[in-house]
Parts: sequence; structure tokens; C-alpha cells
Amino acid sequence: MKKLLNLLLIIPVLVYGQGEQLYPDGTATDQDGNTFEWINYGDLDWAIEDSKVETYRDGTDIHFVTENDEWSNMTFGAWCYFDNDPNKARLYNMYSVLGMNDNDPNTENKTLAPEGWRIATPEDWDNLVYYLVSRGYSYNGSSSLNPNNIAKSVAARTGWDDELVNTGSPGYNESSNNSSGLNIKPSGVRGYSGYFIQQGEMNKYYALDTNNNNFRTRTLSVDYSSLLSGAVSNYNWGYSVRFVRDAQTASTNDYSKSAAIYPNPTSSIVFIEGGAVYNIEVYSLQGRKLMTQKGNRIDLSALSNAMYLIKATNTANKQQQIYKVIKE
Repeated sequence: MKKLLNLLLIIPVLVYGQGEQLYPDGTATDQDGNTFEWINYGDLDWAIEDSKVETYRDGTDIHFVTENDEWSNMTFGAWCYFDNDPNKARLYNMYSVLGMNDNDPNTENKTLAPEGWRIATPEDWDNLVYYLVSRGYSYNGSSSLNPNNIAKSVAARTGWDDELVNTGSPGYNESSNNSSGLNIKPSGVRGYSGYFIQQGEMNKYYALDTNNNNFRTRTLSVDYSSLLSGAVSNYNWGYSVRFVRDAQTASTNDYSKSAAIYPNPTSSIVFIEGGAVYNIEVYSLQGRKLMTQKGNRIDLSALSNAMYLIKATNTANKQQQIYKVIKE
């Protein structure tokens, strides 16, 4: 969690490496040799990049399809690049996530995810959303269990079309997106008829639980503040895939035991509960340090009304906590 939160404390002009998350918790390698970064969110490790695999786990090729007619008539696993452009995202049909390679019964039931990983299920997505919301990753800083405010914190900071109405959507002030580091890009989808649509507007993921025959989707859209849930309507749509696994490493800090900060929102003063003394640093959401203080009383009266990040370092044990505070 500390690495994930540190993303917000980096000056935006820095050049990021793979993806937009500068401090992942680790890297993993898929069956094709692609390295991808991941972050721990509680009980789950999530890839923070979309799948790039072109083979199943056992090395069998997934069919690569460019032509619209062929795509629309597929009855087994296939993948493509958006717009057939190798510089753009890889999209997969439903047959590929079900592991249906071809009509040969001896080669059915393949596995798309790398060893130790799985395609995120509906429950995985729900757990992620509530984990983030409960820790204040809503666009307005609320920690109430309301998944309708989570979109900005999981959306990438670039590529979204402008959307100036809904302040909680990824298309509104996209430079303030991605506080969680999940880094969802608006890669677009391939329609069941083969045409490519909605790049810059959305990314849609399979949410697949084969044990319960629960075939759902999760969609991040340019003008919605929530991560939308839907059903798989046709197996020939082309969507993105995210990998997840049960956590292999604990979060750097246990934020469930962090001292509370109150009142929040505030008109001027906030306090960190308990008697500890802290070295306090206050940052804007863009990563600019605005002030430093010492103690457990923080005076924000000189700042304008906005959301701020407060980094509190316990002077006795050097443990750090990051808080989001709204001044109004």
C-alpha cells in the first residue's frame, strides 16, 4: 500500500516506466516471456497491465485474427490488436478466455492466464472495488462503501476523451486519475461483427468465474464515475483481460490499523488520534509539497478548499501513514 500511495507524491513531470505506476510491488512473467507489473491490494495481487499473451499456458497458439468476417464467425479462441495495430492493446474473444482453442476435443479447455494467476472473477473485481473505496480512493475522498465513486482512481492518466460534466469520471481532469495505480487505459473493444470501436472512451474486461458459469464484464467508461457491471452478450466481442492471484506478499503497511484523522472534511484543523508526535507533510493531489508541520494537529486554514494528501511520519517508530483530507 505504501508504494501504491507514493505514486501520488511523485512530481508529474517525471518520466514513468512501464505503465504509469512507478512503484509496483513486483513483476511477473507470462508464458510468452512478457514481464508485467503488479500491486498488492489486500488479499489479492493484481496485474496493473492488460494481458499480452498470444499463447495458452501450455504453449498452444491462440488464433490471431484480423479480418472482420473471420472474427465474427469464430467459434474458438482468438485474439487481435485494436485496429490491427501492434502498438495498441490486445483484445480477446470469449472463447479464448474459456480456453476453446479449436474444434479438436483433444485441445479444448486451455488456460489463458500464466502459472499462478487467473482471469479476474466477478468476486475479484468486487473485492478490489470495496477494498479501494473503503480506504478513501473515491474521487471525492469518501470512504463509505459506495462503488459509484471509484472510476478516477483506477483509470490511467492519459488517453481518455475529454468529459467535462461528471467530475468523478476518468475523462474529467484525467491528470488526477490513477491514485490506486491500477492504470486502466481506454483501449476500446472489438464488436462481434469485427469492427473496432470506443478507443479513448472505455475499456471492458471479462469477469469470469467458470466454476459458477458466471460470465460477466466490468467496464470503465469515460463519462461514468463507477466501474460498470454487465453480462457477456456475445462470445465474439473482443475485450481486455486482467490477471489476478491470491496475495503472495503482504502490503507494506497495515492501513487497517492506522490512526484516524478527524474531522474529515474540515474547514481548517485536523487531528491524528492518539498521543504520538508526527512529522507532517501536506501535498496537493498533483504531488506538490505545500507545507510541513510537527505534532498531531494540522492547520490547513491557509490552503484553498480542495482535497489534500497528508503524509504523517511517527517520530518515535518512523512508521508512515498517508491520509486524504478534504478542506471545505
